[in-house]
Amino acid sequence: MQAESAIVTADAVELAKAAGVEYTAYWIAQYVYVKGASKELVNQLAALRNVVSVAPVEVYKLPELVEVPADLSVQNSTVEWGINIVDAPKAWARGNKGKGSVVSSIDTGVRLTHETLQANFRSANGWYEPSTKSKLPNDRHGHGTHVTGTIAGLNGIGVAPEAKWIACVGCPAGSCPQTDLLACAQYITCPTDTDGNNPDCKLAPHVVNNSWGSNQNGNTWYEAAILAWRKAGIVPVFSNGNAGPNCGTVGSPGDSPSVIGVGATDSVDALASFSSKGPEPLQKRIKPDVSAPGRSIRSAGSASDTAYATFSGTSMAAPHVAGAVALIVNANPGATYETVYKLLANTVDTATLKPSTANCGGVDNSKYPNNDFGYGRINANKASTTKPAC
Repeated sequence: MQAESAIVTADAVELAKAAGVEYTAYWIAQYVYVKGASKELVNQLAALRNVVSVAPVEVYKLPELVEVPADLSVQNSTVEWGINIVDAPKAWARGNKGKGSVVSSIDTGVRLTHETLQANFRSANGWYEPSTKSKLPNDRHGHGTHVTGTIAGLNGIGVAPEAKWIACVGCPAGSCPQTDLLACAQYITCPTDTDGNNPDCKLAPHVVNNSWGSNQNGNTWYEAAILAWRKAGIVPVFSNGNAGPNCGTVGSPGDSPSVIGVGATDSVDALASFSSKGPEPLQKRIKPDVSAPGRSIRSAGSASDTAYATFSGTSMAAPHVAGAVALIVNANPGATYETVYKLLANTVDTATLKPSTANCGGVDNSKYPNNDFGYGRINANKASTTKPAC
């Protein structure tokens, strides 16, 4: 892949070199970022045979979060409601806490020293921050720490507390430049050291959580990176967006047919009012694929090593699914994306769900999959105990 990309981007790279400007070539998607390009250079780049388009770098925002004051009376040993409702403790009782799985996130970072996360960080090529090359995991925002806690945190906040985690900062300070997101896509595929050197594709994670996106749909700029993950055996999980409750509000990349898009439910199995709905407008694809707890989710906070925070958003739902993938991989080493998808989709809970009266995309909400919940709300225990179909 890297050799092919080098050939495709060679002319653009040579032009940037000749102009004496800073540039970065991203092999994962055959993009070249040119910093400070003049109008003349832009026109020269646009005229190249292998250049499809030239555009400014876009910056995505993390979905807005609704923070609820943490209940200080809740003890650290308490299993959070979202973990309970997806039946993760039943999987734990069978001895499956995700051991042997490696999970990852592209987010704002992770507070390494948090009491629920420090023990299961994988130090070997386990951290990359493209913009600063920081040496140790950190989080100046809080979103990424919360997300990683839900995936793999100890003390009852994470679905897969024995999985190892790695992370890449694609959204420093809550904003997600395309350049950082592409750098992180490469890192996830072939993890590097903290300077971005010494890549080792054998250290790639089993699943990557992406609790970021846009309110636009049909945007395919990240699809090449997603397909590279799929080819490498990495399961891509994306939040569906917080633009609900109207139909057709799912954003990209969560609307991609190549990812597991996740909607948000509450503690009584109703769809969260903010959860974006399908269908994907262009192909009328049903989205989300599945749903998971996303309202009033308590997880690790970044303010201190013992801090906890309660947030709402599909950003909180997606990591429940990523954690469930870790349990599936523990039970089914080498499971493919297709196997993981089928296990999640075929073992959902639907009987307790409370669909809305709006049948988005002409799909009956009393049937599944639909454009509210997808196939249904995940059940991590059933997904990790069901035998994959041959």
